[in-house]
Amino acid sequence: MDTATATVASKRASDILDQVRSIFALNGFDGTSMQDLAQAAQMSVGNFYRYFPSKDALVTALVKRELMEIEAVFGAVQTADDPGAMLMKLLRCRIETLPFEEAALWSEVQAASYRCPEIATLIRTVDETVRSNVVTALIRIHKDDSADAMTVYEARAHLMMLLIHGYTQRKYCTRDAVKPDQFVAFGELVLSTLHDSIFTPPAKPAE
Repeated sequence: MDTATATVASKRASDILDQVRSIFALNGFDGTSMQDLAQAAQMSVGNFYRYFPSKDALVTALVKRELMEIEAVFGAVQTADDPGAMLMKLLRCRIETLPFEEAALWSEVQAASYRCPEIATLIRTVDETVRSNVVTALIRIHKDDSADAMTVYEARAHLMMLLIHGYTQRKYCTRDAVKPDQFVAFGELVLSTLHDSIFTPPAKPAE
């Protein structure tokens, strides 16, 4: 286990990540100081630096932990008797229960990736992990791994990721500008499209 992974896995470091998430979400990456983060974690700045020497290191740890959680979630999908139902259940939970704080946090992480190469590399790893696992799930659901089907699965995986990312961004950007019932309707539309992307059999190429 490398140092960064060990840091994410440590109980105290994990507790710190939980405690500072809301500060990043509320103030943004640039608007949050190490003093703010240390205060949120209820520790001195000097002690905080022992765990995370910079904000980039903290964001990197957040993304690494997210990657570990994604791998665990898709592990459940890949081993489920009904992978389609399991995947749809997880997506519905994500859409229906996504808190504003988390939407704001991942918008900030995405922004941080544009200026920090290490974070950008991790974000690409997260995207690739999700994409490959979605494709693997679609193969199990449709029991078709032909070249034509794989092309369809790849396109659908990208569409599904776009829908989830877009929903997260809209929830953050619109804040109180959209009424709750309107956002529920938007979520149902996203879920309907995700359902079709998962369960519609891959179309055979035209003769």
